[in-house]
Amino acid sequence: MLQSGFHSLLKQPWRVQAVAAGCRLHGQPRILLRHCRVAAMAAPLEQPSAAQPSKVRVAVSQMTSTGDPLENFKTCQHLAEEARAAGAAMLFLPEACSFIGQSAQETVAHASPLEGPVLGRYRDLAQRLGLWISCGGFQETSPDPARLYNTHVLLNPQGEIVEAYRKIHLFDHDKLTESRSTAPGREVRHAETPAGRVGLMVCYDLRFPWLSDRLRFDHGCDILTYPSAFTMRTGQAHWELLLRARAAETQCYVVAAAQTGRHNPKRESYGHAMIIDPWGTIVTQLDDPEATGIACADINLELVMSTRLSMPIDRHRAAAKSLCEPDCAID
Repeated sequence: MLQSGFHSLLKQPWRVQAVAAGCRLHGQPRILLRHCRVAAMAAPLEQPSAAQPSKVRVAVSQMTSTGDPLENFKTCQHLAEEARAAGAAMLFLPEACSFIGQSAQETVAHASPLEGPVLGRYRDLAQRLGLWISCGGFQETSPDPARLYNTHVLLNPQGEIVEAYRKIHLFDHDKLTESRSTAPGREVRHAETPAGRVGLMVCYDLRFPWLSDRLRFDHGCDILTYPSAFTMRTGQAHWELLLRARAAETQCYVVAAAQTGRHNPKRESYGHAMIIDPWGTIVTQLDDPEATGIACADINLELVMSTRLSMPIDRHRAAAKSLCEPDCAID
């Protein structure tokens, strides 16, 4: 298992460089050092190429969506232009970036297909700016006319839909009953981007670590995304706590775009959009947790690799799984 992992690294010279650096910095056991030397000799320790950089700037956003989809798009357009001007290759928008209504019926009525004109505006925006855009939670029509899909859509700079993830875990708590108007998704989704392999999730998925574990350990994701519209009560108690836990336990970057402020008389969101590194450290967030705007950070894939080398929880997890099967399950 260890050898096959290093063989896959040889195809990516910048990752080899990170492996070798990580071994030197973090004092790995002798067998791991030997593999580091083999990897280092098998491929040159060159700088990342322009086509595959180890650092890519991304922007996480915060906004207050309302029931006016055109005004919401204007806000997203401004955020995208701001991200591009800041040198970001990717912009992450929050859940429900295109619409937040006052009732479930109003929200379902607003749903549209992914190939329709509503998402089409965002696709055109991505193409015009040459920007990757994560539309964190788009109201997509479903086969059930009484329910929609809460869909995280990832667009590339050509305006193409690269991947679409339908939210699996639905938020039924207090006065919000998402399952009444939303059909659950059934598939785990991820995509390759210039910043790394991105795992797509939405809001309430944050409370279910099996999903982030699957994306990290089965699909090799470098970045986990949680575009959200957390309530004030749950946000104050658990937002930062859960985000930092997901980052630390998976050794991934976490990018959490957020809705903030009062959307209408019935709905208010917590805000506090942020990006967290693989050690669980917040690397950027908006100065004003309730403002509309962006915060930028560089995704450093060499840091991802060195963090995982210094504490190889993937190997420890695999060893524990082999020891305890079939008496216990590590998903």
